[in-house]
Amino acid sequence: MNPQRQATLAHARGLVAKGVRWRHRGRTEWAVDCVGMIVLSLRAAGVDIEDEKHYGREPWKDGLRQKMQRRFGNPVAEPLWQPGDIAVFKSPQKSDPSHVGFLGDYPHGGFTLIHAHADQDCREHILDKRWRRLLVEVYSPWVT
Repeated sequence: MNPQRQATLAHARGLVAKGVRWRHRGRTEWAVDCVGMIVLSLRAAGVDIEDEKHYGREPWKDGLRQKMQRRFGNPVAEPLWQPGDIAVFKSPQKSDPSHVGFLGDYPHGGFTLIHAHADQDCREHILDKRWRRLLVEVYSPWVT
């Protein structure tokens, strides 16, 4: 795994280890939202990423997916997913994507999800069947 991917995941996992709280539009080391975790962790690894802080709690007209495509290009096919890629999810009640998190490496095979969630703060857990059903697409900030 390249050093920037490793540094990004280390920063995101550090937010989990510190028990960082979820906060809408949060961009600090003590409170982040899902996008804030992505921005802070990529920046900590030296990746220059544009940040947008003016958004509602629910994306409008598939806005999250459109922004991901503008920033990172086309989604990555599942066989090419790697730790450090960004997964985009929908909620069970809605059809448009509204959540993002990093794919992490699960020691027993497969992936984990590292994310900041309104109900759970910053956490990492296995990318289980429930989350796989909600996964819409994956983007790589490492490929332009």
